[in-house]
Amino acid sequence: MQISIVIVNYNVCDLLLNAVASVYVALEGIEGEIIVVDNASTDGAIDMLNRIYPDVITVPLDRNLGFGAANNIGIEMARGEYILLLNPDTVVEEGTLRTMLDFMAEYRDAVFAGCKIILPNGSLDPVSRRGFPSPWSSFCRVFGLSRLFPKSKFFGGYNLTYMDAEQVARIDALAGCFMFCRARQLKDLGGFDTDFFMYGEDLDLCYRAKKAGGEIYYCPSTSIMHFKGESTRRSSIDALAVFYEAMEIFARKHFRSNPPLLLLIRLGIWVRRAVARVEERFPGIGMSVVDIAAALVGFMIGSTIKFGGPFAYPSYALLTVIILPPLIFVLTLAIIGGYSMEDRTPGRALLGYLFGFFVLSTLPYFFKDYAFSRGVVLLTTGFGAFFGVLGRFLWLLYRRTYGAEAIRRIAFLSRQEIGPGIRQGVRRMFFTRPVAVVGSIAPTFSEIATIGEGALGTVENIGKIVREFRITDIVVLDANLSYSEVLRAMASTASLPVRYHIIHGALETSGELVGGPETASAPSERSGGAHVARWLRDRVVAFGGLLFLIPFVYLSTRRPGFHIRRLWDVLRGKRALVGSGAMAGPEDSAPMFSMAAIYREGTLTQRELAQIDAFYGHNQSFLLDCEILIAIIRQRNLPIGGERGADRQYV
Repeated sequence: MQISIVIVNYNVCDLLLNAVASVYVALEGIEGEIIVVDNASTDGAIDMLNRIYPDVITVPLDRNLGFGAANNIGIEMARGEYILLLNPDTVVEEGTLRTMLDFMAEYRDAVFAGCKIILPNGSLDPVSRRGFPSPWSSFCRVFGLSRLFPKSKFFGGYNLTYMDAEQVARIDALAGCFMFCRARQLKDLGGFDTDFFMYGEDLDLCYRAKKAGGEIYYCPSTSIMHFKGESTRRSSIDALAVFYEAMEIFARKHFRSNPPLLLLIRLGIWVRRAVARVEERFPGIGMSVVDIAAALVGFMIGSTIKFGGPFAYPSYALLTVIILPPLIFVLTLAIIGGYSMEDRTPGRALLGYLFGFFVLSTLPYFFKDYAFSRGVVLLTTGFGAFFGVLGRFLWLLYRRTYGAEAIRRIAFLSRQEIGPGIRQGVRRMFFTRPVAVVGSIAPTFSEIATIGEGALGTVENIGKIVREFRITDIVVLDANLSYSEVLRAMASTASLPVRYHIIHGALETSGELVGGPETASAPSERSGGAHVARWLRDRVVAFGGLLFLIPFVYLSTRRPGFHIRRLWDVLRGKRALVGSGAMAGPEDSAPMFSMAAIYREGTLTQRELAQIDAFYGHNQSFLLDCEILIAIIRQRNLPIGGERGADRQYV
């Protein structure tokens, strides 16, 4: 037998089916076997695999042994001359296995070999080729020097980014998601070290292979797609703790003969672990830069107002009064939850600044030499809170209109026409935000006619399509579409902010959308105070619009007089400035700007409108209203996809 493919699975049934399907295609004309070792998954992966692919050898385990130990079980069972260790969250090209067999036949000194690893955004994963970690290379990676100077051999030793990605190269280590191995040498090495539960075992195996005199190669002439991290996200394992424990095990195992070097490496691991824990506990900690700057600006303004200069303090106190207030505000904001991703609202930041004000006001009672002026403390807090809250608001608004949290805009890469059942499946994939279906992309110009309405173009001009229609996600769901074609599309959009999703039968549904007026969650009830605040906000904005925004209204709409009259209606209280606009009502009382208008087209169903209304009612805020306003303005500059404006579809 030529090759055995060993896959260790853990709770990624859908991705596993994709991986096995791609391997079956790649095995055409090659004598091989597929061995799937399942680490006690609970998602029915083995039953599903046995039904669809009965020829696959499955090994269900009764507990999670970890990545290395489970792989070793498959390695022992393997009968092939070569063994491919493959992750379940990967997809291989049709010619990958043949290319790797030919490569190993040419490079007889190769024990292991890897290929290009392509991420869902189309970029090359740096772990495709790696160097062994040293104190310097690890330092450069941790502190970003390798990203700043990727072409420098001095700084880029960790991921060998200075090497030409299109050239065959001898390297130190491969990623465990794709390791093409000579079976005899792999078994002679004893497979993976089971001291590593997850992470680090691939690095350790490569290190031992190099010490035994073997060579490890990077082969750029074929590639795989890697949807990395899915097993970790779907498990209760503390991946961060496991990762840094693996680094500790590797350091103790291979560097204990050099105590100073070991101490330095372990110190670096400890520092990086501490930084990672802070980032995990406070995922929005990057906003602290805004808070520090806001506090400093507030301090300088307050000092100028009270003392006539931004730094009018005694020399002994100057450094302290510059450093301490920003640090206290960052600390109080962290305590109050201002840096958590779950609650990044400006209101939470205000509470943190208020808490910081009380702390700063109390400190002069204990340090009399620093009791200069509570007025400066008050002014610092006031101006700092203003700039800090404004910075947060603008950052969140940017993320929701232009960044990672923007409304998802979907295109399909397919040869077939997209029906309502598939649209329903897409809704399940992107359930946290409304989704606009833009249209479909055909593999070639000759196949545009087969995808029906909403055709945007072909893979040949996919980069232009993504830019013009602001596509955020491309869903690949045609079983007849080759993985080479998909990778070609991904390569064409590697520099663009778009993510690919490969579906294996998961969207084969039919019928109406799930939910509707009777099942959609009802809009949340607002307090009287919230109603008053909204009433005042609408009128202030409408008044400002009438005074200052008339030129803007004339420039941004084809019916300026109509919209100015509607602004006047908002000011008189006859209509809301922003609303869902999804439920039927008199035209003269409809909101001036509506969420439904972002997805306007003739095919919106009552259930879809009810879901828009429920989403707006549950999430309504000043931030969401601003997001809707910007989205509507941006819609004016978008081209229309397909014959009936497919980019307006709401799914």
